[in-house]
Amino acid sequence: MSDRLARFTAEAEQDLVGATERLRADLADSGGPLVHRLTDDTVRVTFVWIGPERQVSVRAQVFDDPNALSHPMRRVPGTEVWHLDAVVPSDVVACYQYLVDDPFPDADRDDLAELGRLMVAARARMFADPVNPRGLFPQMALVAGERTADRAHWDSVLVLPDAEPVDWFDTPVGERGALTEHRLDDRTVTVYTPPGYRAAETYPLVVLLDGECWPLVADLPAALDNLMGREIAPAVVAMVHNSGGMAARMAEMACDPAFAALLADRVVPFVRSLHTVADRAVVAGNSLGGLAAAHAALTRPDVFEAVLSCSGSHWWGYSGTGWGKDSEPEWLTRQYADAPLLPLRFWLDVGTLETGPSPLSPGVDQRAATRHLRTVLRAKGYRVDYHEAPGGHDFATFRRSTVRGLRALLPA
Repeated sequence: MSDRLARFTAEAEQDLVGATERLRADLADSGGPLVHRLTDDTVRVTFVWIGPERQVSVRAQVFDDPNALSHPMRRVPGTEVWHLDAVVPSDVVACYQYLVDDPFPDADRDDLAELGRLMVAARARMFADPVNPRGLFPQMALVAGERTADRAHWDSVLVLPDAEPVDWFDTPVGERGALTEHRLDDRTVTVYTPPGYRAAETYPLVVLLDGECWPLVADLPAALDNLMGREIAPAVVAMVHNSGGMAARMAEMACDPAFAALLADRVVPFVRSLHTVADRAVVAGNSLGGLAAAHAALTRPDVFEAVLSCSGSHWWGYSGTGWGKDSEPEWLTRQYADAPLLPLRFWLDVGTLETGPSPLSPGVDQRAATRHLRTVLRAKGYRVDYHEAPGGHDFATFRRSTVRGLRALLPA
């Protein structure tokens, strides 16, 4: 228990109402969890929820088991105060939520379809931190097919004291780019054109997967408006939406040749019919989208010249879970190892918190798999920019990493 919670416990024995109000005031002053510095580069983060619920958990990737779906909180006896501590590197940025009446402790972590259903069904029980003004639209709402969500159910964002300060996502003050939605076959493609766009000019093209997430969850257009022409070369960005729910996304992004062909033979020519863009494009994605981006470039280097992969699921491949290619993990890394050198370059990123065993890929974690891909690519002779972001597998990290990748691949 943190010193602040120990003090609350002692005070509550004498004056429960007063002790609770003083704790509420400290939480409001903190603007989120209580943070206490332990060393030059670590802090103790104390998550606190105050309410009469029967059970409360935290959803965050800052605990010792980063792949756990939730982490049960402890109640101070005789009070409505729930708490849980984590020791975290002091430069981390990460999403978190409070989960009331947690459905996950008994869930089968090997059953992906069931986990997906549970996460969508449980979103009404997932709450933002009421004292934290920093938040992101919840990705689970998009998975459920919703484009609106009460802020009470958003993801809160934890920004620790040594996190890199960025103003990329602030409201732009100058000229804004344009977003246009188009229908292409059975999916939506949102096309961003930069401030000062001129139809006669040729622009770099970025094909960005999980396209529905970037305007709504990540607020990427604001960062593009702020940075294009200053830190990122003006570019056209095609955000390719998913065609269905979680199951469809898992199927087509798991190194599906048909999806790679869709990107190369339908999406890029479609954007080219609307705008004058470079001969070859950057293909970008996060999580499974990072895996799919690297696969599309391997299969279609005639269309794609660079890969931007943030927290890519490069562990994927083991079929023992019913979702893979063969008896080993890291299928795509093995394909790059066996293929001839191609005219491609890479920007790879993974979160420092993305460690620990995964039931989907025994023996390989997200960070280890990304490091291995980096090493294999460099040994083959590829140019690889590699970065480890101080965060986890969430859009608080993804959106910062994507901007870093665009700055590296498309410098102004």
